[in-house]
Amino acid sequence: MIFEQFNGLVSSIIKNSLYFVDYQKTKVQELGHSLKGNSKIFIVTEANWAVPVAWFGLYAPIYMIALGLSKVEVGLVTSLGIAVSAIATIMGATIADRLGYKKTVLLFDSLSWPVAMLIFAFAQNIWWFVAGVIVNNFCMIVSGAWACLFVEGIPKEKRSHVYALLQILLNGASLFVPVAGLLVDGFGLVLACRIMYLLSAVSMGTGIFYRSKYLKGAEVEKQINKNREKYNFNAEVKEFFKTFSLIKERKQLFWYCVVQILVSFAIVMWNTYYPIFLTDAKGIGLAASEIYIYPFLFSIVMISIILIFIPHVKGKNFKKYLVFATIFSVGSALLYVMAPAHKGSFIALAFIFNGISMAFFRPLSDAYSMNLITDSERSRLISVMTTIIILAMIPAAPIGGYLYSLNPRLTFITVALIFAVSILIMKLKFTEE
Repeated sequence: MIFEQFNGLVSSIIKNSLYFVDYQKTKVQELGHSLKGNSKIFIVTEANWAVPVAWFGLYAPIYMIALGLSKVEVGLVTSLGIAVSAIATIMGATIADRLGYKKTVLLFDSLSWPVAMLIFAFAQNIWWFVAGVIVNNFCMIVSGAWACLFVEGIPKEKRSHVYALLQILLNGASLFVPVAGLLVDGFGLVLACRIMYLLSAVSMGTGIFYRSKYLKGAEVEKQINKNREKYNFNAEVKEFFKTFSLIKERKQLFWYCVVQILVSFAIVMWNTYYPIFLTDAKGIGLAASEIYIYPFLFSIVMISIILIFIPHVKGKNFKKYLVFATIFSVGSALLYVMAPAHKGSFIALAFIFNGISMAFFRPLSDAYSMNLITDSERSRLISVMTTIIILAMIPAAPIGGYLYSLNPRLTFITVALIFAVSILIMKLKFTEE
């Protein structure tokens, strides 16, 4: 009897697994039908950035510590990068309006990504990282232009699908993090990271070359070009504050910005210090070559959730799912707080929770914001909103570092509290789209 039940259970698992694989394939095809034009070009080449970012997103903080930086200095370097991002974003709308979206993306991606990777590859001390993050974060100049090109020609009802595919690629890149773990295990942390950065420079350069051949300018640029006037710094400052006032007046946009500030603040603290926490003797105390399994697990969970659920989410349900997603972020942060040393089970569950959370939050929050903005105002509004969010994020990493120096778990308690406040705001202030 027991044997027959076991046999039936195994058969059921195999049958359901085959169905799940076929279902996933079908959903990828459905999402893929939403792609056309520029969005297809960006999606095809996104892995050239996503895989390297997944590698050094995990190992960069540990690499910095291995080269002699303190935990607080890691936070300060991160904060400097965010400050440069703010400056770059302020410049972004003006540069994009005058150079054109395609030229802006290609020029500043070329300067900020491969060059920064080479600086990090040969880093010797904190000043190399200072130079690297300055160069790298000028990539934010392209944020508004990139978003405009990406959604060019995509109907509103399909944008959540397109952003879902983008998130699949961005987070699917974590499936390649075991390669980084093998490099660390085989060559040691420092040499392995240098190899990763060199490979990243080549990968990103290849992606830029492909985009230069196939990207098309956005239609909305034609109207912007007609209305373009000679550059005037005072006029640009006035335009910035005019746009800022517009965001304050449009309540849904304003509260969206507030939530993005809080969530981004928490994520900066989390992403800067979780790799350190996993390898620190005062934290979990795992080997650096072992921690790749957690982003890998996160990626599998997130991709599965995106494929199963996101295609069925309607615009009117965005608020409900954004709240639902953030609840899982609170749970994930609290699991870090409760996790015992040298035990990975709590951390594994935390990454599963975070994968569920980000699967909903990232594509739906992006689509939610795009649906609040018209095509003609998109570049300017995105630039100003991104600037505001980035400026608010500047103190996140140093605060996280200070809390970490007091008690590593304090960082994640703070993260949980910030997510909880975000939930409250979404419940009270967001309306269904």
